[in-house]
Amino acid sequence: MGEKKVFGVVVLVMAYGLALTTFITAQVPSTCNGYEPLLVQCVPYLVIDSSNPPTAHCCEGARVAFQRANNYEAITNLCSCLVNVAPYLYFGLHNLANVAAACNIQLSFSMQHCIYG
Repeated sequence: MGEKKVFGVVVLVMAYGLALTTFITAQVPSTCNGYEPLLVQCVPYLVIDSSNPPTAHCCEGARVAFQRANNYEAITNLCSCLVNVAPYLYFGLHNLANVAAACNIQLSFSMQHCIYG
């Protein structure tokens, strides 16, 4: 029974990855350039099973993306990217707003303000 559940999750992640790759290459706004690690590596936390903490892989992707947001323009681009793509990628806004805190990443800006305005 456990093997079927794991297989189902693997298939779901693969299908979502294909959809995300297609979406990213076709429709992601230019404001998302450089923030792909957060968008891709945190899918299980942001979409699939948000009741669990983010994985180390997710936190590393978040760290890379948040390091890029190091000035006002970059922060504005990150926020615009996340707000624009979240509905299309079915990201939970609550988890998106809390991913930095869940990964123990200190930010120079508020993710709550970034996501909710």
